[in-house]
Amino acid sequence: MTSRLQIGLVFIIMHMGFGYLQYPSLIYKLTKSGHWGVVLSYGLLQLILIMICKKGLDYFPQKDMIDIFLKMGRWVAFIFLIPYALNLTALIAMSFRHHAEVIALIFLIRTPIWAIMILLLVISTYTAIKGLGTILRSSVFIFLIVNIMVAFVIITSFVNFDFKNAFPILPPSLDFVPNINFLYLLGFSSLFLGFVPSRTNLTTGQLFGAWAYVICFYLTVVYIPLFIFGQETVDTFFFPAKEAADSVDMNWFVFNQQTMFFGMSMVGFTIILNAVLLWMISQIIQKLFNWQKKKASYWIYVFSLTAFLLAISIPNLDLIEKFALWSAGANALLIVILPFTIFIYGVFAGGGRLDHEKK
Repeated sequence: MTSRLQIGLVFIIMHMGFGYLQYPSLIYKLTKSGHWGVVLSYGLLQLILIMICKKGLDYFPQKDMIDIFLKMGRWVAFIFLIPYALNLTALIAMSFRHHAEVIALIFLIRTPIWAIMILLLVISTYTAIKGLGTILRSSVFIFLIVNIMVAFVIITSFVNFDFKNAFPILPPSLDFVPNINFLYLLGFSSLFLGFVPSRTNLTTGQLFGAWAYVICFYLTVVYIPLFIFGQETVDTFFFPAKEAADSVDMNWFVFNQQTMFFGMSMVGFTIILNAVLLWMISQIIQKLFNWQKKKASYWIYVFSLTAFLLAISIPNLDLIEKFALWSAGANALLIVILPFTIFIYGVFAGGGRLDHEKK
């Protein structure tokens, strides 16, 4: 049985997986002070889009986002959802490569990147094929373990904090809003909740709680490197959160550095994140082409292999950064377009009004 708690945990883990690596770097590019203002502005925009998506789903309580687009017409669904599936594939590729790079830096310095990606690929693909039920059940265990590790990293980082590095506290202006990096921030989000029918989805209160948890996490991963290194230094890092974890020496513990916990949390994040994205792709393919579940699962292999080949073909971190941002930018546009389309259709479609009245 689908649990709303488990759905909320998957929502949180996915955004933690998106945010742990690139989110801090984008925030540092957007402003030199008052970073909380950028995080909260992003969070408010994200919440508005999520609520619009939820309201659109509420007009059709027993249908998910794919069903609603099919209700508009199969060709309409193709036009909107096939580009989304392709973009999800690009996001999976960038996620594989980013997480593999960090895991290699922490655990497996001499191991080829492709070997690490194959391991992540196999686990994520297997989990996705097992279906949403398996993902939801595993999310509880991963959430608890990963958040204990994250809490440990935060607590032990206090020894290196210099709170003066966060001054000035107030953001200088709202100039960051039209900046392209602010659009990229929005792209590191997910429409996962749109793939769960409204009847079994999160309530408004539960959704707000999950969203608030994500925003608190984002504030944490932005400010920990900032407190330790200062604005000028964090601007030079590819992975500020990893560098912050690496700065704490713990000779008193069995692991002498925090990065062990950071790396283990990376594995948990990427398995759930990529498994959910692959499952979302399989749902799109299965319903658009009206295939049986078993046949649609073959396409998970195809898309995961495509993501792997795309990830391995990028030669260096600079290009990975560019491709990741391009994918995030396209994802941001789709995250805006798809919920608004569902909402508008729900408002004006006769069937949508009838479903809403029956609820």
